[in-house]
Amino acid sequence: MRRSARPARAATRLLVAPRLRLAPRTETGVDADADTVTETDTRLRVDWCLEGATPHTLSDTSPPEAWQALTRLATSHPVTLLLAADAVSHFHLAAPRGLKRREWPLLLETVTSDAVDQLHLHPLQRGRGHLELIALPRAELAAWRAWAQRLGLAPAGWSCAFLALPQPAAPDQITTLDDGSHRLCLGLAAPAAPGAPETRQWLAWPRDWPLPPAWRERDCQVVDGAIDTDAHGDTRQPRQRNDEHGDGERDDNERHDGGEAAAEQARRRSLTWLAAQPPAALPFADDRGARWPGISWQPQRRTRWLAGSIALLALLDASLWLATTWRAEAAAGQQQAAALAARFVGPPPVDAQAALATRADAIDALARRNRQLSEALATATAQLAATPWQLSRLAVTGTRASLTWRYPEPPAPVVVNRARQALATLGEAQWQPGPGELSLALTLSANALETSP
Repeated sequence: MRRSARPARAATRLLVAPRLRLAPRTETGVDADADTVTETDTRLRVDWCLEGATPHTLSDTSPPEAWQALTRLATSHPVTLLLAADAVSHFHLAAPRGLKRREWPLLLETVTSDAVDQLHLHPLQRGRGHLELIALPRAELAAWRAWAQRLGLAPAGWSCAFLALPQPAAPDQITTLDDGSHRLCLGLAAPAAPGAPETRQWLAWPRDWPLPPAWRERDCQVVDGAIDTDAHGDTRQPRQRNDEHGDGERDDNERHDGGEAAAEQARRRSLTWLAAQPPAALPFADDRGARWPGISWQPQRRTRWLAGSIALLALLDASLWLATTWRAEAAAGQQQAAALAARFVGPPPVDAQAALATRADAIDALARRNRQLSEALATATAQLAATPWQLSRLAVTGTRASLTWRYPEPPAPVVVNRARQALATLGEAQWQPGPGELSLALTLSANALETSP
């Protein structure tokens, strides 16, 4: 019989998408009647979908049979845990040449206020002079994996919807996907370093908010082929909020219900599109454990004795083989070492010491700038400690640093003025009423970026 040359099709992946940003924690309780300690998972709302199938939603009110059906599917399909778009962070930065993996957190200290040593970092692109990373807290990723394993899903990897978005053709274009809670946008910016490709930008924006002006002015390509439009059919304009009509409480409630229905439709539509072309599955922080947790096998006593005997015989055979070949291998190793040493006769390269010194100076300069920025951030945080201002963005370009705060609700003018006066001692403080942001521009000293002689 002739075997077909067509390669076998990869197994259809099962996408499991929790709706929470943070993983649920295990609750511990005591059964007084049985005098035992029990652990129960906090059930949450979960969507799952297979390629060519209709998305399904599970919650704490779903019957146990529905959850069991999902577990059965996980035994025959590789599971990808699709985390919420705002649960991960994305960075595409300039990176010194020769930067080691353990030194990646140094790059992030200037662009995030998270504890960089606690982040799980996965590289998406790595080239000369630039580095693109996806990051989230290492403990949070482990908590999501533990939650999925307790349900019997045994995920093969994790991902997010951003990884499925196609790259736009030009910087004046963006690709977007509405996942029901956020509008996910992928755009391009100037290269992070000379000779590097264009920088990729991710934006997870609440679907009911207007896009920032810099994104709203670009041509929008909707990947799933459907998105809410305004009265003029412009997909780039934000949806109108319920509280901006002013037609009465009853009308507001009706519009709110319609908004929830539209969000559910967008959620299901995005999952159908993602299942047809699933994003890349990324490995967990530690993927060396068993593929099927909860399954154990205890061999019988005779089987254990037989296995031990086989192992002992294999060890004896290996010892005999090593004894007979040790001398030949030692002689061959000496010959190879002599041949290798002969190739490197002479002084070391002239520029080796200079290259090492340049790299060390670049790392020292980066650390000094990080320290100066950390001191300024600590001072600003102390000045705003009595108010609910929250740091939302931090960016550094050369000797210029920009910090942005948001208020939980539209602040009164007096609140804004007090905050600006408190930050004026550090740099240039400005209030931007459009996006509702209080920004502070800092000028870092020039010597913080100079390399030491």
